[in-house]
Amino acid sequence: MVQHKGKWIITIAMAVCLIVVFGFGSQQTMATAPTKKPVINVFGSDPVNINSHRSFVAVQGEWIFYNNDGLYKIKKDGSSLQKLSSDWADNLNVVGDWIYYTRNKPFKEIYQIEMPAYDINGTYEDVMELMKIKTDGSSKTVIKSSSLTEGDPNNVQKLYVVGDIIYYADDSGRLYRMDMNGKNQKKLLDDFEEVYFYQDWIFYTNKSGQLCKMKRNGTQKKVVSKDKELTLIGLSGDFIYYTKWVNDTGVVDVYKIGLKDGKTALVKKGLPPAENPIIVAGKHLYYISEIKDAHTVGRMNMADGKTTPLYPLGSISSQAINIGGDFIFFYDSQASDHDKKELFKVKMGENKVEKVTPKAK
Repeated sequence: MVQHKGKWIITIAMAVCLIVVFGFGSQQTMATAPTKKPVINVFGSDPVNINSHRSFVAVQGEWIFYNNDGLYKIKKDGSSLQKLSSDWADNLNVVGDWIYYTRNKPFKEIYQIEMPAYDINGTYEDVMELMKIKTDGSSKTVIKSSSLTEGDPNNVQKLYVVGDIIYYADDSGRLYRMDMNGKNQKKLLDDFEEVYFYQDWIFYTNKSGQLCKMKRNGTQKKVVSKDKELTLIGLSGDFIYYTKWVNDTGVVDVYKIGLKDGKTALVKKGLPPAENPIIVAGKHLYYISEIKDAHTVGRMNMADGKTTPLYPLGSISSQAINIGGDFIFFYDSQASDHDKKELFKVKMGENKVEKVTPKAK
């Protein structure tokens, strides 16, 4: 009996040890399990959005930030819609906890008056301000404010946020870089049209439409292509894509140029200029086509040239396409009220177009 009792005591003790060990191990695993890190953009917006002066959306992680008569955010699944500001926010960039954008400076005495969307421009001065606001709608701050003085370098017209550096263009076409707080400003170019960022280089077109490049600090400027009158429409992989007018035929050809070897290749010949804007996203061209006064958002596979109509537009008032994350975004007017716009998205390479609509609570 004593021996049996001893065996039971040993068995119970071993069981207790196992429970303690495995229990402690589980607690350790739970305590030390890696938490999901928030997605932080390197580029606040795809430069193709900014280059076209039609930037209205930016995506970071699961959130869509967009301007529709005010600055909003909504999750990709349609939940958690929140209005962040009444500002008409252009040049949207999102990096980390901050949204960067430009706005016309509001007249304070009438800015808060409720009025129809088409009258909203009457509440602003002809003075640009560079703003930042936290992604939760707090801490709105003026980084830079311009004046009506001609050639004012503070008049921000295009805004590119890359990591912890702000690049911007004024209304004279000069390109600058500065810190996130607006300090240590440096002029990089006296004139340019479009820019793209690739590794530690900035690729840009000059006033003649030639493709050039320089280091991000403004040094080592070089001409990449001597062809003129190029319009950049996107960067994908190791290629920059551009369009070029074909004499007086009324059409454009689409080309790509290798950023490593400088070799040029034809992508699409004879694209009607009515198919504007044209942007490159991944392996496809996206565009708005006009056929017999009907406007349609379309897509072309650059590998085989196959085109796919995606969505018929009811209005031509908002001819704009933006890239945000893995999606293409565009506006269309509401069927019941053509003065109001609705935001739509379609995943790159897919055909299903969805309205960005908040879920019912």
